[in-house]
Amino acid sequence: MQKLEGCDDRAMILDGNQFQVLRYGTVENQYPISELGHGEVTRDDKGKMLGVFGKAEERVRVQFSKGEGYTSLGTTIWVPLERQDEAESFVADVNSATGA
Repeated sequence: MQKLEGCDDRAMILDGNQFQVLRYGTVENQYPISELGHGEVTRDDKGKMLGVFGKAEERVRVQFSKGEGYTSLGTTIWVPLERQDEAESFVADVNSATGA
């Protein structure tokens, strides 16, 4: 089992042939590995917009396509930029498991 902890109490877990997305420690979405497509890590900083949405954060978005080329918010979390290498490694392992 591999786990990637993200921002805002979100996480991803690769456990055998199952992929889970957690929020506040509870499974929010679960998919068989066979249903996941290619995963990617992209820079996605959170900016302070009009002082309403909290502080600016340097971070990366981790997401997987769900089906034929469609990305799904159900397979997306954000990780602090300083942990990008950990995110890249996790995505490589999931991509390897899916054959993507």
